[in-house]
Amino acid sequence: MVKIIGILFVLIFTACSCSGRAEARPRQNVSARGQFSFQIEANGAVLPTYDHRGHTYIEGRWGETYGIRVFNHTGRRAEAVVTVDGRDVISGRVGDYRKQRGYVVPPYGSVWIDGFRRNLRQVAAFRFTELSGSYAARMGPATDVGVIGVAIFKERPRPPRPKTRPPIAYDGHSPGLGRGYGAAESKRDTFGAKSAPSAAYEAEDRAASRGSYSRQNMGTEYGESTYSPASNTWFKRQHKRHPSAVLTLRYDDYEGLEARGVFCAKPNPFPDSPRFAPAPPPRH
Repeated sequence: MVKIIGILFVLIFTACSCSGRAEARPRQNVSARGQFSFQIEANGAVLPTYDHRGHTYIEGRWGETYGIRVFNHTGRRAEAVVTVDGRDVISGRVGDYRKQRGYVVPPYGSVWIDGFRRNLRQVAAFRFTELSGSYAARMGPATDVGVIGVAIFKERPRPPRPKTRPPIAYDGHSPGLGRGYGAAESKRDTFGAKSAPSAAYEAEDRAASRGSYSRQNMGTEYGESTYSPASNTWFKRQHKRHPSAVLTLRYDDYEGLEARGVFCAKPNPFPDSPRFAPAPPPRH
């Protein structure tokens, strides 16, 4: 499957709110008002998420590769600018959704992101690793390690085409990279105030940088090269600098989450056991 990425002005590439263990209620994705969502998948399974003190967490497993699946539940295309550990998954630079572009998600569809993009054919796999081995730590200060962010931009409605022209077919099942207009496509783009999602996202980042928690054990590695083809497409944002939604997810190993008070579901050796051991079903 080919992925689509949104691009800059001319040609720039384009997953318990728990006070105790018994109250853990895992979910499977992070959502914004039902319009957009994303989830983390590893080994063919969706990692459960847990809400705690206003944040959403998943438990990472050491050495495991993972991917990010972003869903668009609306009838229009959307652009997803994604960061892992504060690094943009396409450019590798410090994340900035106003200037950087992302993956184009088809209407009522999804896009699969499985690594830091190396070129139009390959990505460097996302892999849970120790903090010092993370891509962010190797590229610069590791102040935002342990956070996955997705900023969603809706597409600007296109004007109706003349009836004399045949409609252009769009394959909604072929995600990829795209070309489009950037965050600052004209000098008239002079938004003064920050959007509510942007302000909330930056406040969360400031809290993390102040050391809200004593220790982050895990980061994401710039892993082995994986075949993951992409192409370019045009995409024009409805609002150049203000995303329609900003979704965030935090991760760490079990010990790190437990230190924060997040109690993830652990295997239960006594799951609702009967009084006596029943006979197994007959062999076929």
